[in-house]
Amino acid sequence: MSHRRSLRFSQATCPICGGKEVARDDLKGDLLCTNCGHIVTRTETKAVGKFEIAQHLKRNGKMNFAALQKATGASEDRLFGVLDDMMEIGYLNEIQGQWSLTKKGQRWYRQRLGQEWGY
Repeated sequence: MSHRRSLRFSQATCPICGGKEVARDDLKGDLLCTNCGHIVTRTETKAVGKFEIAQHLKRNGKMNFAALQKATGASEDRLFGVLDDMMEIGYLNEIQGQWSLTKKGQRWYRQRLGQEWGY
């Protein structure tokens, strides 16, 4: 997997620097100026995956639903769907409204992280 962003240039103009080099980030769906770095428009929700959720839980420990939603920027429906899938697979535990990775989830995350970095 590549860590490079997939950018497509848009017809928009940056309101900060006036540059015409505004591109859409295909991973996040944002419009950003490649000249000054300003985010011209940010999408309300974005797709969220198991790896991103595991990454937030690994870095922050236990998190509740609201904190995960704020960290990922996903809608309630999308986030709940991914959390439900991860629970079915056995990657997550929910105890008193706090989500955490299981040992199986931590092993999966480490393996996936190794794949991301080419190990």
